[in-house]
Amino acid sequence: MRSSPSPTGRKGNAEVGNMLNILEQPWTMLVIGFWAELAVVIGARYWPLKVHRKHLLIGPLIIVLGFGLDYLVVTDREKIQTVVDTIVRATEEENAEQIIECIAPDYHGRLEGSRESFAQFCRRLFSQPLIETNWLRNLQLQLDKTKATVRITSLSQLDRGSQWGQWLPIAKTVWEVRLSKQPDKSWLIVWIDLVELNGERMDRMLPELQRTLGVKVISSE
Repeated sequence: MRSSPSPTGRKGNAEVGNMLNILEQPWTMLVIGFWAELAVVIGARYWPLKVHRKHLLIGPLIIVLGFGLDYLVVTDREKIQTVVDTIVRATEEENAEQIIECIAPDYHGRLEGSRESFAQFCRRLFSQPLIETNWLRNLQLQLDKTKATVRITSLSQLDRGSQWGQWLPIAKTVWEVRLSKQPDKSWLIVWIDLVELNGERMDRMLPELQRTLGVKVISSE
């Protein structure tokens, strides 16, 4: 199996509301620190008696604080992206157990419907070579307190020797993945839905998908 790098890190294409979170954007603190330092330098030139040398530390302190917080504090967004990274990497490596570890006990997604059923499906799916090449084309993340929704678009070349590859050699898929914040502050997946397959809405393809591949898909939430 060959896999291409997936842009799911912190520079990935993610949308988390419209509010800028400084803990997730340390470069913002760099800009603030630069302008603060510039203001101090200008102030020292025009009001030398009011600006002391210690004021020159304001800019560097802001920058150090910003990057220090970014290093020490793991935000919810970063935790969610870590889960998504794990799922994408495990899929590329055909590692069912890593995927199952990211599934919440109360999983109730359209794909299989329960954690136990989904775990069996993953193990069966990756029991033989499946993916030749996999590209993550787009990732959108929406976060709301204790719930998050991730929409993933990927393009995969499947192993022609597999049951899936014989049915569909090339697959462009759109997934909806929902996560829930757990009591221990971690994030786990509670819902997975295959929204589109090669441009077709999955609701139209459910009968064929279930008949051909034996996948259990819940028809409604």
